[in-house]
Amino acid sequence: MTIDPRVGMWISIVAALLSFAAGAGAEFTTMFDAHTANLIVAWATFLGGTISAVNAVLHAIPAQALPDATTANKFALGPSAH
Repeated sequence: MTIDPRVGMWISIVAALLSFAAGAGAEFTTMFDAHTANLIVAWATFLGGTISAVNAVLHAIPAQALPDATTANKFALGPSAH
């Protein structure tokens, strides 16, 4: 089984955005009250860690050693058929 690189890319982008939200915790306290900021940072950290772990597992699934031309054409970011 292979994972489409586009799926992995979007999973990584979501995980990065959640990490940025967790890192911006100090700014949330100026925008919201302390309790709300604490909830935002806690959920962003939990979801970011969970998504990163799922992403790692998905990327640990081995791909085909030598994809044929039809398989290579399915992935826009995959190996070239040339």
